[in-house]
Amino acid sequence: MRDVPMPVGTMADDLAQQVELERGERFLGSWPAEPAEGDRTTDRAGWLVLTSRHFRFFHKAGFLGGRLEKPPRLSWNVEELRSVVAQRFWMKIGYGDRLEMPGLGIDGYGFRLNRETPSEPVVRAVREARDARRTELGYPLG
Repeated sequence: MRDVPMPVGTMADDLAQQVELERGERFLGSWPAEPAEGDRTTDRAGWLVLTSRHFRFFHKAGFLGGRLEKPPRLSWNVEELRSVVAQRFWMKIGYGDRLEMPGLGIDGYGFRLNRETPSEPVVRAVREARDARRTELGYPLG
């Protein structure tokens, strides 16, 4: 499995420093996201964070949202994820206009990504992390 490349000296570096890792666990990536249901946001914005053992959603904390609010709002053991798919969500803008946004469906939860973040690389990274962890634990793949 390959690590998701992250630019150096960015918010991603700051987030990686904030995530508490277990012994042997590696930070693989993070993406800005907000929980979504249909065409509306259901909760505060935050970050999806992928490690070699967990996939978590943290709310943004602080005035500018540069910190992660702990504990995570949602957390999955990466090997137990059943469904990770690319989805599209509609977001209302203005008086009745709507904008289609990329997103993810994760075990029944929907997350809207920002317009600059395509869903497919995120889905691929999560699936690769899941398969690597299952192989490490001796799970049958399939």
